[in-house]
Amino acid sequence: MIHVLVLLPALPLLVAVFLACQAEPDYNFAQQGNASYYANLLKGHPTASGTLYHPDSLTAAHRYLPLGTQIMVINLKNNRQIKVTVNDRGPFHSRRILDLSRSAADSLGFRQAGVAEIIIKAVLSEKVLEELHFLNQDNKKP
Repeated sequence: MIHVLVLLPALPLLVAVFLACQAEPDYNFAQQGNASYYANLLKGHPTASGTLYHPDSLTAAHRYLPLGTQIMVINLKNNRQIKVTVNDRGPFHSRRILDLSRSAADSLGFRQAGVAEIIIKAVLSEKVLEELHFLNQDNKKP
């Protein structure tokens, strides 16, 4: 009983800390498009980061986000979401923005469909955002 009484004055602070830990990060990058997933036949092949692809990992391939970037991926059809790490380059299909591991596709609920409309979100440094801005400007030139 004494322990509970000691914690009562600190309860608002504890609740505030808990809620802060649960809050969504201040994402400063978002991209919407289609995602697919890696075929199992790529298991054990090296990725652009040097790690070997494993279908049970929570990883993704993106064309230009820095390797090692943690991204939130949200399936727009069912609102499932998962955090994955960018460890490879791709996809090499013009209508897709992300290739996911099999496990990530399972978690997002689209493995059987093969493709899903998604949003990806990330927290990027100002330097990376500037580099992406210049990359997009270069892509818009005639």
